[in-house]
Amino acid sequence: MDDVQALLDGRVFRPPAGIVLRRGDFGLGLYVTRRFAAGEILYTSDWFTVPDDDRTLHACVDVDGCLEDMKITRRHSVRSLGARMLDIPGCFMNHSCEPTSCSMDVVGEVDDEPTRYHQVALVDLEPGDQITCDYLLFDWDCDGHRFTCACGSERCHGEIHGFGSLPREVQEQLSNDITWDVRRQWESTRLAADRPA
Repeated sequence: MDDVQALLDGRVFRPPAGIVLRRGDFGLGLYVTRRFAAGEILYTSDWFTVPDDDRTLHACVDVDGCLEDMKITRRHSVRSLGARMLDIPGCFMNHSCEPTSCSMDVVGEVDDEPTRYHQVALVDLEPGDQITCDYLLFDWDCDGHRFTCACGSERCHGEIHGFGSLPREVQEQLSNDITWDVRRQWESTRLAADRPA
């Protein structure tokens, strides 16, 4: 863990060009400062791999042009293969069941596991619009963390606590949009459920 904190120390995490991290109605969120067209890559992010434990990390993050020492907890990361995956500033993106963006895994050159991802606009975004994502598409169980979604969409799932909590028919509907790690867990669960007792 000290190695991870040492990697974060001395760095300033700033959102990429055209994006700002600011406080809004639901706490911190990512907002665009220029127009992005649907299908355009908003940013590309590398994952930090951090230990799967409850310790809090600290990172110097640019929030509305001011540097702040931000606490990074396990809620800011996604559990994967015995570790946790973290990216800054993407970890501050808010959820919506009708998101304005989605994550597209970028497969590494050595194996089939992604080493980074593109965050892609799903709709045209104008300056001041918030970048949102659907947590259900990249987090299997949200580590038991639950919240009631307030997105107001007709497609709202209500209680958000991971792709694994959704009814199988809803999982089938969303299956083309899930990340590689959620797909790995989903396929494993489906195979186990389909085995005769």
